[in-house]
Amino acid sequence: MEALRNVLAVYSAHPSAPLSLLARSVTLVPQQFGDLERSLQAVRIVGMRGSAFLAPADMAGRMFSATRWTDVQVASRLRALGLDVQTYAALKPRILEAAREPITPRELQRALGTDGSAVLAMRTMAREGLILRVGWDDRVRSDALRWVATRSWLGHALDESDADAARAWLAAAYLRAFGPARVEDVAWWIGISRGAAHAALEGASLEEVEDGLLLPSELVEAYRSSPVSAPEGVDVLPKWDPYTMAYAPDGRGRLVADAHLPYAYSTADNRVGATTGDGLPLILVGGRAVASWEHRLDGRRMTVNLRPFAPRLLPAAGVLEEAFAPIGELFGVEIELAIARTTGPAR
Repeated sequence: MEALRNVLAVYSAHPSAPLSLLARSVTLVPQQFGDLERSLQAVRIVGMRGSAFLAPADMAGRMFSATRWTDVQVASRLRALGLDVQTYAALKPRILEAAREPITPRELQRALGTDGSAVLAMRTMAREGLILRVGWDDRVRSDALRWVATRSWLGHALDESDADAARAWLAAAYLRAFGPARVEDVAWWIGISRGAAHAALEGASLEEVEDGLLLPSELVEAYRSSPVSAPEGVDVLPKWDPYTMAYAPDGRGRLVADAHLPYAYSTADNRVGATTGDGLPLILVGGRAVASWEHRLDGRRMTVNLRPFAPRLLPAAGVLEEAFAPIGELFGVEIELAIARTTGPAR
């Protein structure tokens, strides 16, 4: 929970969520990860930039309020899905009744006796905070999520506090977690305009510690007394890690050389899915990205293919094996490392 609070939230998808927490924890086992949701310490919401996150339960309501979709956005999504407003309104109470206990999409469709429209409606209801995704077992290698009515799972609705107040809290929390950072970074991370980010930070006690880089005033002394150079530790980060996704695309030079940006983030050529700019799985040395990695699971064996941005940047094989060992323990697999002969982005 301390690791989760330190970064505010992690992307909900597996294995990104558990691997992001593992990278920041002394140790992590599947049961500990599953217990975060079972004990209602953490909850999955649709939040920043319209993406799904696992967040501390006591923060989730304000995150949702700060990033909640407007009625216009919901209506636009319904049109894109081929659902009319009347059908959606009629399905909502039926879905809430069927999802009083965690349910799979197939079980929902069977319970309502409808076509796929009920599942599409349920996914849209998650963007309104009426439905939550929940982990159903201790699986960490892949998702095993069910859906449940928010009030049934939490005992109450998500906080629907004033959106402006919630956004001000979230913007300040972002700077405490990821600062020093720019207003542009705040706007990109939350998914709002630069003007809205300025407005959200208007009442915050901030200092500009470098050109355009802001930090909460209470952290400035600690920041200025911290070492100039980062320790040369090796970190293994998954896709969509909070560190790689924390800054706007034009502000990522703090963690990866400009020449290597196409190797560290998805592009039109190497993307998986419909979007570009997603942080790829990375290896950091001293906080800087030096290689990307991809994995293939085969029973109890996991093959990891490493693609260095430049051969001289990659640590020794023994150091890499030690860095990947916690992932092998979490997944319950033996890891075999393979290093590509060429540089460039993983595919």
